[in-house]
Amino acid sequence: MSMSGDPTLQAVRQLEDEFAEAMSRMYAVGNDLARLRARLVRETSPQQWTPVPDEGPPAVTPPATMAPHAAPVPGTTGTVTAPPVAHAPFAGERPSHVPPPAGPSRPSTPWWQRDGLVSRLLAVVGAGITLIGVAFLLALAIQLGFFGPLARVISAGLLAAGLVTAAIVVRRRRAGTAGALGLAATGFATAYLDVIAVTRIYEWVPVAAGLGIAGLVALGGLLLARAWDSQLLGGIAVLGVAALAPTIAYDHMLLVAQFLLVLTVVSWPAQVSRRWHVLELVRIVPTAIVIALLPAFAEPIGAIVLLACLLAGFVLATSLAGVRVDRAPAQAGIAVPVVAVPVLSAALAAERSTGTTLMIGLTLALVLVAALTAGRLPTGSRGDTLLVTGSCLYTAGVTSLVAAALVADGTDWSLPALLTVGVLWAGASLALRDRTVLGATLLTSALPLVLTVALMPYAIDRGTAMQVGPAHLVAASLTVVLLLALAQTVSESHPRTTIAVRALLAGALLAAGGTVIIAGALLGDLADDARGGFTAGQTGATVLWLATAAVLLLRGLRGSAFAVPAGLAITALSVGKLLFFDLAFLDGIPRVLSFIVGGLIVLGMGTGYAQALERSRREPGPVDKSGDGPRSPHTV
Repeated sequence: MSMSGDPTLQAVRQLEDEFAEAMSRMYAVGNDLARLRARLVRETSPQQWTPVPDEGPPAVTPPATMAPHAAPVPGTTGTVTAPPVAHAPFAGERPSHVPPPAGPSRPSTPWWQRDGLVSRLLAVVGAGITLIGVAFLLALAIQLGFFGPLARVISAGLLAAGLVTAAIVVRRRRAGTAGALGLAATGFATAYLDVIAVTRIYEWVPVAAGLGIAGLVALGGLLLARAWDSQLLGGIAVLGVAALAPTIAYDHMLLVAQFLLVLTVVSWPAQVSRRWHVLELVRIVPTAIVIALLPAFAEPIGAIVLLACLLAGFVLATSLAGVRVDRAPAQAGIAVPVVAVPVLSAALAAERSTGTTLMIGLTLALVLVAALTAGRLPTGSRGDTLLVTGSCLYTAGVTSLVAAALVADGTDWSLPALLTVGVLWAGASLALRDRTVLGATLLTSALPLVLTVALMPYAIDRGTAMQVGPAHLVAASLTVVLLLALAQTVSESHPRTTIAVRALLAGALLAAGGTVIIAGALLGDLADDARGGFTAGQTGATVLWLATAAVLLLRGLRGSAFAVPAGLAITALSVGKLLFFDLAFLDGIPRVLSFIVGGLIVLGMGTGYAQALERSRREPGPVDKSGDGPRSPHTV
């Protein structure tokens, strides 16, 4: 039964024909647009494009989904292939083969044509010139006797209010104008100068009242900055009062520090729902500087300690809140090391026990905040979280070193105390396996490891054998432990950092030899023969290094490509020590023992390595899992 007369099939074929005709017209329009675009490109940048003769709109082959029996578009002779120019891209489609521009790129926009740059620059310059003009006007009025003290103060206050009002008016007429910021900044600066006049020049109000008035002016500036969403205006308002406070009360620095601390606290809400990290530094840095300088002004140490702890506690609490509470303003964490400076200054100025307690308490607080922030990574604030965590950990590492130095109080146990801190940090890094903790560990361990250079004379100079004490032996032993722990944690956190791991292991081996020498000198001193103990320690160090070389050679036969060269290098180092050091500085029985024992160990190493190598050749090597056959004993 024929279905050619089926009305449904005929309707489907008719729809296919209409769809094919519509698609052909769409491609024709696309080709016209592509031709027009090419012409516009040639006209606008002729040096970058090769002129192409205008041959009319390029044709494009209809898609494969078009019905095979679709009628050709009127005016065409069938279906032709597409030339290199494709159809105009639709919305969201990227051009597939638009040629890249040849030659040099177009010059960037000059700095004077950038949006708002010139206007902001002129606003700053205009504000400064206006302020200078106001000062000249007041000076001229005073010289001519036009204004008395009361009139000067009132006129300056009215001028400040007028400038701020004008700024508000300008801002309403033209949103975002830089002129309004310039007018407002000039108004606040005039208000600050007026506060100086009534507080210091005429002394009409007490110093505390003057600081309170300046604080109110700063809070007004912050409110206006919030309304205008201008971090610049908020920074000017806070920085202005921070610079003004020491001028008003230069002989009451404790009062200045108290005022700035209150300002730091009450201005914190200005950052809610804003990422104003510059304002954060402007709020905190001047306060930290003033509190850190209080010991130089012979202020009561108890008050200094209290202010330093309050500032550090507030910054740590707000930093933690910025990570844990979504509605709290996010803190950048840059201020964490800043607020540790006043605590350090107070700790150094206080008694040793008080200072030690301060530094240990600050270290524990920093570690606690770092632990709490590391467990929280809210959406969109991962960078802030990591910065706060890292800043706390790095600062905690430095403060822990200071605490250890205060505990030792400059005795021979200072280096062991510092190395103990490094070992504790290395242990924490091994346990947590966190790269941020590893960074703090490396920072904390750097200074103690550098200071271990002071132990070198006790390992190479026999004349210092009488001066060796238990603290030196403990320090040398802790150096070995610290280097081994660092090598382990670095290899786990950065598996590809083989050079650093090998350097740490080599340092640990050298330190182990020095430990043996110092131990020998100390034991000899207990037996009233420190020099004999020193020479015995030298022999023990040589034997230790040769034994280590033997172990490495045997390990090399089990598949480590690095162990054999390392073992040979240590053997060469040990032989060199025998020939150049032991031969020159040892005598008698110690020299004989060094050469006999060392020679026997080297002979044993050669014989044992040869036998082990022969056995490894006779025995089948470990099967390579990749299916390429047995592996060589020296293949990693």
